[in-house]
Formats: sequence, structure tokens, C-alpha cells
Amino acid sequence: MKTLLAFIGFLFFSFSIFAQTPFNPQVEGERLERLWWDQQKNQDIAGLTMLMSPAFQSINTKGAQDLAFNMAIIKAEKLGNYELANIKVTQSQDNLVVTYQIKVPENYLGKKMSPKLHYRLDVWTKAPTGWQIIAHANLNPI
Repeated sequence: MKTLLAFIGFLFFSFSIFAQTPFNPQVEGERLERLWWDQQKNQDIAGLTMLMSPAFQSINTKGAQDLAFNMAIIKAEKLGNYELANIKVTQSQDNLVVTYQIKVPENYLGKKMSPKLHYRLDVWTKAPTGWQIIAHANLNPI
């Protein structure tokens, strides 16, 4: 009987070691957004290069922009402390669509942006190297 109980205990222990925590898109999307904004704030170009897809595009009231243009802006501008709110994440296969509000004292092409909360939308895709942001929409009018 003790042997049977020990065996059953061993099985439960083995399963608990190998059990994976289920993927939570909301938690992962929030983590990715904070990482991306922290890297911009810290001008972590090496980190951003890994996090941003080579196919990255963004859009704002000035039009569409590619990865190179966005990296140039990140290098030139000093991003201050930011606040994220109302983060909503949906998953479609290997993609996360994240909408949120952000308040950030940023300049864009030399113009001071409004310090109010503004909506943004990001699309993340699962690449062989991990999650990468592939699209960003900035709905903050200049």
C-alpha cells in the first residue's frame, strides 16, 4: 500500500513539474507593451532591433512610416515617463492585437504632444526568435 501511495505521489509530482502554465494573451500583451515602451524610453536600440519586426510599419496623422523612420525618431527624441491604461489584448493564432491608452510627455518631430491619455493600437506576431511588434497606430493628433 505504501508503495502504491508513493508511486501515485511520484506521478502527481512528475506531472506538476512538466505542467506548463497556460498562455495568457492579456498578461503577455501587457508585458510586451511595457517592454517596448521601456526600451524606447531607455533608447535601447539593441533591444528594439530584436523586438521590432523588419516589416514594422506605423501610422499616425502624418501618414505611414517604416522601421527605419521609426528607429530614427526613437534615437532622436527623449521619451519621458509614460502611463499605460485600459489595455485590451485579443489573440488570433500567432498574433496579439493590443489596444491601450498612453500618456507620455513625448515630442514628435520637434512638436510637443498632448499630455492626455490617447489611444494606440499595436500588433505583435510570434516569430522564431520570439514576439515582435509588426504594426503600431498612433491616434494622438499632433
